[in-house]
Amino acid sequence: MMEKAEIIKRKEALIAKYGPWTGHNIRLADDLYTISPQLSGDEIKLRRIRQIVADLSPKPVDQLRVLDLACLEGLYACEFARLGATAVGIEGREANIAKAHFAQEVLGLSNLSFHQDDVRNLSRAKYGEFDVVLCLGILYHLDAPDVFLFLEKIAEVCRGIVIIDTHIALKKRKTVRYQEKDYQGKSFREHSFWSSLAERQKALWASLDNPRSFWPTLPALLSFLTGIGFTSTYECLSPPEPNKPRDRITLVAVGTEPAPKERTLAL
Repeated sequence: MMEKAEIIKRKEALIAKYGPWTGHNIRLADDLYTISPQLSGDEIKLRRIRQIVADLSPKPVDQLRVLDLACLEGLYACEFARLGATAVGIEGREANIAKAHFAQEVLGLSNLSFHQDDVRNLSRAKYGEFDVVLCLGILYHLDAPDVFLFLEKIAEVCRGIVIIDTHIALKKRKTVRYQEKDYQGKSFREHSFWSSLAERQKALWASLDNPRSFWPTLPALLSFLTGIGFTSTYECLSPPEPNKPRDRITLVAVGTEPAPKERTLAL
């Protein structure tokens, strides 16, 4: 295990190079955290995600293979690796992946791997299959058609459940067409059209490159998930997330064999 003084020294070096941690408060040692000993960042959401997996995953957590897409600073991947799962995190930005690798090293998590990659490059051939796929805070950063292509790739690698935490459009403001079907939603500004790629890379809480993203409505998102093979989808309301915006939801989609289409008895 790394000595506390060395952890502090390396943490300070990362902050000097990349800036402070932005959302993932990871316990590194005793009372030493990436952000603060106080409840910070995504810790409340982590409780929700951890409970969903405990309740709905197809296997005990220490037998799971978990994928964390756009993993930011590595909180969720680190947590599931700490619980015994084999975890993989994919993150596009150098600053975030450096912090994630640091946490992994400090915690000694040999069952965890991080990859600096665009999540749009996801495929079964490249990363394999997973029992649990975490799609937390990335879907609403993608524009059409990438948002649909990305969900198809998730379906390709998911052999259990996918947890999607995302913003949705509450009103129909834009229609996009994909695979001969129309999907309602709205456009959202990620960056100025005139910003450079370097400027976009520095915006840690925005898309990697696209200046606009597409947020589908909930019916559009549910329809698409059904169309790509997820046979049932559920919204998680508890454990609660206080102050969660009205246009942000947590969904759990399950991909199994379709139920037989039997006629029900008339009452």
